[in-house]
Amino acid sequence: MNIVKVEARHVPQSMWGNFWQQQKSVRGPSPMNEFARRGDGWSWYTWPQGITVVRVTLEDGTTGIGYAEDGIGVATLMVNAHLARIATGLDAWSTEAIWEQMYRASIVYGRKGAALLAISAIDIAIWDALGKVANVPVYKLLGGHHQKQVRAYASKVQPDDDLNEVKRMARDYVERGYTAIKANFPYGPADGRAGLAANIRYIAAIRDELGDGIDLMTDAYMGWNRPFALEMIRELRPYSLRWVEEPLIPDDVTGHAMLRDQHFVPIATGEHEFSRHGFQHLLDAGAADVLQPDVHRVGGLTEFRRVAQMASGSGIEVTPHVYSAATLHGVLSQPNCTWIEHLTNPSYWGLAERVSPLFLGEPEVVDGKPCLPTEPGIGLRINTDAVPELVDWA
Repeated sequence: MNIVKVEARHVPQSMWGNFWQQQKSVRGPSPMNEFARRGDGWSWYTWPQGITVVRVTLEDGTTGIGYAEDGIGVATLMVNAHLARIATGLDAWSTEAIWEQMYRASIVYGRKGAALLAISAIDIAIWDALGKVANVPVYKLLGGHHQKQVRAYASKVQPDDDLNEVKRMARDYVERGYTAIKANFPYGPADGRAGLAANIRYIAAIRDELGDGIDLMTDAYMGWNRPFALEMIRELRPYSLRWVEEPLIPDDVTGHAMLRDQHFVPIATGEHEFSRHGFQHLLDAGAADVLQPDVHRVGGLTEFRRVAQMASGSGIEVTPHVYSAATLHGVLSQPNCTWIEHLTNPSYWGLAERVSPLFLGEPEVVDGKPCLPTEPGIGLRINTDAVPELVDWA
């Protein structure tokens, strides 16, 4: 079944929905911490919010949809100006060969970043089309359900100076059925010893509220340096954390390995890594206890499966970044994936205006567990009310 057309459109809306509305002004570490802040939260330095939506058409008329981040439209351009030509005419069932040709053809400007976002969107769209042709959910094509229980962890408790409010956030998640919760740290190196102490009080308050029966993950979002991170993980040892996520910038692989070698707290990283080659570097360096590939960044479902299987060979757990329908299909098919992140929209945010989802059909999370997809393909439909410019693709 050959691919006869690959096309991409840029949509200037966030794929993160309400979650992005919350994060625009949230306080906490970031890779920009060492520079003077010129605005609130993440909004002053991040790229404009947007996605590339890819449609793949097969010779029998079946279409598949995939998407990835694309704030400034460059991934969309890469698809339409180059990668579409590479994938068109190839047998859609040859997913490994298609992926490898797109990757190798884009090496001169790619290997990481926007080129892998473009490849991810194409790859997901191909799998969506194949699932529709076979009339089965994509996870069955990827290897079938691994038969283990998959749990969602609530992401996330946000920083707040009022520790009673922090406790309320954590309690709210537990009352909604989650058995694991992630919390973003409030402070980084620029805040010195006072920031470190405040971070510890924050985590201690959450652990006190949760007790010992709930898993607690934490996220530094690339915002610490080595000295601060080393001192932090020493101080965090008593709180039985599932992991500290991205304590350093992604390229400091040696630093992540150094922190992991301390054996104080498990180290998680990978949401900003690309392709199996990047993850091989992490594995070779012993830089992570938990790998967190993002299906919409790493290279789509084809590459996500490769990374998960590489990690399995090293006994490493894979807990992918971000909740999406495509991510869930990958998680269900790989035995070393038993957690999935759920970007929640808790009641305490009280947003004046809710953001409509760009796609309909994403499986719900009920009592802390994702529902099993049943629709053929990925199972998503374009929400034409939210994205009227894609009405002809719906």
